[in-house]
Amino acid sequence: MAKQVFRPPTPEEFESIVVLASDFDACKVKEASDKADRIEVESKLASLIDGPADGQRTITLPGKVKVVVKRGFTISADCDKIDDLCKEAELHPPVKSPATRSLDEDGYEWYRVNNPDFFAKLAKLVERKPKKVAVTVKG
Repeated sequence: MAKQVFRPPTPEEFESIVVLASDFDACKVKEASDKADRIEVESKLASLIDGPADGQRTITLPGKVKVVVKRGFTISADCDKIDDLCKEAELHPPVKSPATRSLDEDGYEWYRVNNPDFFAKLAKLVERKPKKVAVTVKG
């Protein structure tokens, strides 16, 4: 595929980019600070509201404001070993197998490069949607 060439920004656009990049950086710093503050407040609220280790408790404040504290656990397991254990015990393993299928994007691109005729047919069965634009400012 031919490399795309993009026009450089005009001097006015470049000046706007400089200002916006600075604003963006300031917003990211504020966002990180705000997140740290929010986490600290959440921790304080959770320490004041007793509740179950795995569940939630709601406190209703004046003005019908509700504070909900949810607690729980993230569970992970060695599913292969569970399969082996259950097989030995002749029991059904409590393990889910993924039932969804998805497109192999590398294989799809391989057809684009190596078999364009087939790719033309294949592409009719694939929907491409633009992702959210990501912006990163470093430095």
